[in-house]
Amino acid sequence: MSENTCCTATMRKVAATFVGVSGSFLIIGVLAWLVVGQGEADVDAAAAGNRLAIRQKLEQEAKADLGKYAIDGAKENLARLSIDRAMEVYVAEWGKDTAQGRAKLLERLEGSKKVQSFE
Repeated sequence: MSENTCCTATMRKVAATFVGVSGSFLIIGVLAWLVVGQGEADVDAAAAGNRLAIRQKLEQEAKADLGKYAIDGAKENLARLSIDRAMEVYVAEWGKDTAQGRAKLLERLEGSKKVQSFE
């Protein structure tokens, strides 16, 4: 008899299935590794550099604006103060009597809510 007695037909099917499934997972794993690992550092480094440059530019512009005085041309009652001057105004209004400072604030709020009538 020339029949191979080491493996039955069922065992051959199981082994072939195991090799096929394992090979498929191996191929998918290698492809995923190539896709995820390749080129990511270059793109991330370039994007991080762009974000850093934009952030630094915005911070410089904001720091320059912090020390400036400005009056909004569209709104007559809106002015921008430097931080130092704003703290001086705050201390002058609220530092001694908080009730009086609150009353002034509420008075300005009510004044800003009034609608002018031109009748």
